[in-house]
Amino acid sequence: MDDIDRKILRALCADCRVSFRDLSRSVYLSPNATAERIRRLKSRGIIRGFHALLDPALLGLSVEAYIDVRLQPGTSVQSFEAAVMKLPGVVSMAILTGSFDVRLRVACKDQTDLVRLIETLRARTGAQETNSTVICREIETRRWNV
Repeated sequence: MDDIDRKILRALCADCRVSFRDLSRSVYLSPNATAERIRRLKSRGIIRGFHALLDPALLGLSVEAYIDVRLQPGTSVQSFEAAVMKLPGVVSMAILTGSFDVRLRVACKDQTDLVRLIETLRARTGAQETNSTVICREIETRRWNV
């Protein structure tokens, strides 16, 4: 990966819908050469995908939270993950080190919906203990050191 690849990655992080033509102008390559570099970055797994960033509040999901989960003894992360993938409202899951095993990011309609989700986690997924933190505001930086 060279400096041009890094410039491409920075530009795509800022706006992944930029055209090859516009992107090629900013990195001083032809559109075809720029497209080929992006194909190589994708094939190497450096670029894993392109995503739309949604506004949960406009989708009716006004409460976002992190839920830290300590698993019951004998519950594997794989079985917990399989159970969690079936639950509505779970946005992402991270395996952790430290006091808790897993951190979930969730988006819910309201506090009642959040409580219902936490109760479901405790009753059906092998969660022994949970600790929830409501997200008041988040600043999305998407900055990578490239």
